[in-house]
Amino acid sequence: MSHSVFYENITTCEECDFVNDIPPLQSGERFRCRHCGYVLVSAHKHVAARIMSAGISSLLMLALAMSFPFLGFSTNGIDRSVTLFDTLSVLLSQGYLVLGAIISLALFVFPLVYLLSVLFLVWSFQHQHVLRFAQRYCLRWITVIQPWLMVDVFLVGILVALVKMSSLADISFELSFWAFCGYVLLLLKTVTLVDKRWFWNQVAGKSADHSVIEATAKQQGLIGCHFCGATLLGDAKHCDRCGHSVYSRRPKSINTTIALLIASLVMYIPANIFPIMQTTFLGSTEPSTIMGGVLLLWSLGSYPIALIILIASVVIPLAKVLALSWLCWQSYFPSHRQTEQKIKLYRITEFVGRWSMIDVFVVAILTSVVQMGNFMSILPGPAVLSFTSVIVLTMLAAMTFDPKLLWDKDNESSISSSAGGKE
Repeated sequence: MSHSVFYENITTCEECDFVNDIPPLQSGERFRCRHCGYVLVSAHKHVAARIMSAGISSLLMLALAMSFPFLGFSTNGIDRSVTLFDTLSVLLSQGYLVLGAIISLALFVFPLVYLLSVLFLVWSFQHQHVLRFAQRYCLRWITVIQPWLMVDVFLVGILVALVKMSSLADISFELSFWAFCGYVLLLLKTVTLVDKRWFWNQVAGKSADHSVIEATAKQQGLIGCHFCGATLLGDAKHCDRCGHSVYSRRPKSINTTIALLIASLVMYIPANIFPIMQTTFLGSTEPSTIMGGVLLLWSLGSYPIALIILIASVVIPLAKVLALSWLCWQSYFPSHRQTEQKIKLYRITEFVGRWSMIDVFVVAILTSVVQMGNFMSILPGPAVLSFTSVIVLTMLAAMTFDPKLLWDKDNESSISSSAGGKE
C-alpha cells in the first residue's frame, strides 16, 4: 500500500455519526464529512518520511534542551542558572510531588511516549513482520495522549513568567531555551502529520464494507468506532479492527459531563480564594492569588500578559463550564439555533481548555528559577492543585460529552447531503 494515497474506505464521522464512503485521495488532499464538514482524513505528502524526520529531530532537540542551562537569573550581584530538569527537581525537593508529577508528564513522559510510538509505527510499516502486536497498543497510546500534550502551553508560560520577573531581575535565555523552542515546533509539526485513520489503515487495513446511504450509522443499524473510524454491525461490542469497545452513543455522556462540571466548579472556589504563589523577599512572604497576579501585571503596564492570564485562568474555565452546561441542555431541549453553530462552540471549548495550564506552568517555572533563600524565593501556593483540578476536570468533561447527541434531534428528520468531500 502506498504511503501517499488513501484507498476507498467506509468510515463513520465521530462528531455526527454520518457514514461516509471515502474515495481515493492523492497526496495533499483532505476529506470532510459530507454532513457536518469535520475533517475525517488528511493525505499528507510524503507523510512517512516527514513524520520520521520531524519526530527524530524533535527528540534530538529535547536532548539538547536538557543538556545545557535553560534560563539565567541575575539580581543584586547574585547570578543563577537553571536547566530544564531543574523545573522538575526543585518541585520534588520542596515536597510538591503532585505538581512535579504534572510537570514531568507534560514535559517529558507524554511527549516521549507519543514520539517514540509514532516513530515505531512508521518504522514498522516497512517491517510488517516485526512486533505487529505492538502496533495496536502504540496507536491507542498516541490517540489517548495527544490531547494532553502541552509543551506549547509551557513555552507560553515561560514567556509570561519572564515578564512577571522582569521588574525584579535580569532574565537571560540560555542555549537550551532555543533548543526547547525547536522541540516544541517539531513536536507540533509531528502531531499535525499524524492522521489516526491513515495509521489504522496501515496497521489493520480498511474497515469492513457496507452499503452507504445518506444517513447516520445508527439509522442504518450500524455502529461507528470512535477510536479508529471503522463501521461495524449494530450488535458489535468490540471493534474488529482496533479491538476497542464500541457504542452508538457514549454511555451516560450527559450525566458524566455534568458531574465533572460540578466537580470543577467546586474546585474553582478554592483555586481563586487561596494564593496560587507565595513570594519571599528579604524575609517577608507575600501570597498572590490568580486575580492578584493579573492586577499586579496590569499595574506594571504588562497589559497583554495580564489579559492572557485573565482569559486563560479566569475566563476560559468559567466559559467552558457554561458552554458545556448549555450544550448538555441543548441535547435534551434543543433551541432553533443551528446545530452547526453548537458544534463550533463544542470544538472551540475542546480546543482552548488546556491553555488554562499557563498559570500552573508559570508557578512551576518561577519556583525553579527563583530559589535564593530568604533573600528571594517563590513557592507554589495551596491553590495550585485546586486550579489544576479545575483544568483537568473541564478537559475530561469536554471529552466525555458526545457531540452526536446534538445531531440526533436533526437526524430524526430526513438528512439531506450537504457540501463535503475532497479539498
